Amino acid sequence: MDLRIESLLGRAHDARHRAVAIGNFDGVHLGHARLLKACVETARRDNLVPTVLTFDPHPASVVSDQGAPARIQTLTSRRRALRDLGIEDLGQLSFDQGIARLSPAEFVEKALIGGCHASSVVVGEGFRFGAARIGNVQTLRTLGESRFETVEVEALKDASGAISSSRIREALGRGDLPEAERCLGRPYEIEGKVVHGDHRGRTIGYPTANIDLEGVSALSRGIYVADGFVVHNDDDGDTSGEAPMRAAVSLGVRPTFKDAADLRLEAHFPGFAGDLYGRTLRLVFLARLREEASFDSVDALTNQIEDDVQRAVAFRDSNA
Repeated sequence: MDLRIESLLGRAHDARHRAVAIGNFDGVHLGHARLLKACVETARRDNLVPTVLTFDPHPASVVSDQGAPARIQTLTSRRRALRDLGIEDLGQLSFDQGIARLSPAEFVEKALIGGCHASSVVVGEGFRFGAARIGNVQTLRTLGESRFETVEVEALKDASGAISSSRIREALGRGDLPEAERCLGRPYEIEGKVVHGDHRGRTIGYPTANIDLEGVSALSRGIYVADGFVVHNDDDGDTSGEAPMRAAVSLGVRPTFKDAADLRLEAHFPGFAGDLYGRTLRLVFLARLREEASFDSVDALTNQIEDDVQRAVAFRDSNA
């Protein structure tokens, strides 16, 4: 087993005892926040280190024929969100067939006791673990008896059901930004480094910042309005002093150009003339303008881009 404990605050990992919240926490939504709050409160009560134990790759990529679910956010964004909620350490378990075959008792011994020094374990309602997911919360309580406290946190629900990463993925998959925002407790955003692309936008008069998606793929292809911010410090996500830059954003495979196939996130900032290469940008999505489309000519594409940009600017003016 390869268990790597990484400090979000830059401290070397040590053998201090911990309150450990288990999960993937993709999106770090309102339901996650409830569980993480319980972890932090337990840690403060008992003088423990509030810690998250997560998995990479996603367990579904190893045990499910359907593979891993689409990723909602980058690892950098997830780490920062966890830290902002009071989590100090992030334990990442390298998930493979060996891990998948561990019995619940072996998982407790090797991961929670041996790897995390857990004195308290915090899990969500309906938590399952171990080979074939045969372990549940009661299994965890039994195995941890006299060794660690087991805390089960009730799922957060609204009129539409439980707040979950799956629900957010479904909303993003249909471009429903308001529903995603309700579950996240904040507008949906993607953050990444600006990298070199094909430079096609520049040749047609609409230069774009091509942002590394880092595997994020939950949002549906299309054209969006977003506010862009330059991140000054990747560790803390500082954007202080930065006024939002309104952008027309394209997420897709650029079907007008037949040699394009990979998913790209490209943002055009009207009136901006600076150099963003190598910088980290945060895009906060405000609205979906339309679906991705293929055009018969570059001129037709350029005309549509002009319309998209004008709508993005008008959105700014009407929502200032």
